[in-house]
Amino acid sequence: MSNGWVTVQLEEVKESYKFESHSPEKISKRIPWLMCKYCGLIYLNNKFTKWCIKTGCMHELHNGYKGQRKRTK
Repeated sequence: MSNGWVTVQLEEVKESYKFESHSPEKISKRIPWLMCKYCGLIYLNNKFTKWCIKTGCMHELHNGYKGQRKRTK
């Protein structure tokens, strides 16, 4: 049954994980932490941040991201 509307299905395109190293820089004299200029990761001294540094800028696309985030809350 057609009512004049065109139905379009959009395919979700997922990027695959690829290691890209961070590029930390000091963003301000007032803020004591470093921040990656590409992905915005703030270098805190905790397990989750250390894992994100080890996996690179594309850490959110890594297969273990959700599990690691749940474990460190």
